[in-house]
Amino acid sequence: MPYIDKAYYDDTYKGTPVEDVAEFNRLAQRSSEVIDQLTSYTIANYEFTQLATFLQDQVKKAVCAQVEHYALNGGYDAVNAGKLSSVSIGSFNYTEKESKNNNSKISSDAVDFLTPTGLLYSGIGVANGC
Repeated sequence: MPYIDKAYYDDTYKGTPVEDVAEFNRLAQRSSEVIDQLTSYTIANYEFTQLATFLQDQVKKAVCAQVEHYALNGGYDAVNAGKLSSVSIGSFNYTEKESKNNNSKISSDAVDFLTPTGLLYSGIGVANGC
């Protein structure tokens, strides 16, 4: 189940419009899954509404940022399809230089929203001071 709905995305986050409701729901679901992956499924271990308000807000913003990333870059399929770097047809050959622009599958804004939450921590916890 997605962590956001269209009303939150449109009215609170004010993201890039995604007019098709079915497409928005798909992007919200995929984005929520990406956030779960980034946080090593930490959020999934809890009832979302039982998390601190700050954590809920940051997770929702991260999901919105990921939805917007998909919307701005041609959709989920386009972002995850990869990019051709070399094409040859007969004697014609085209090679594209690698660039460091926004070709990532994950929105840097989503990561930025999650950074202050501690949800990205993947180390080993210490129990009882041991």
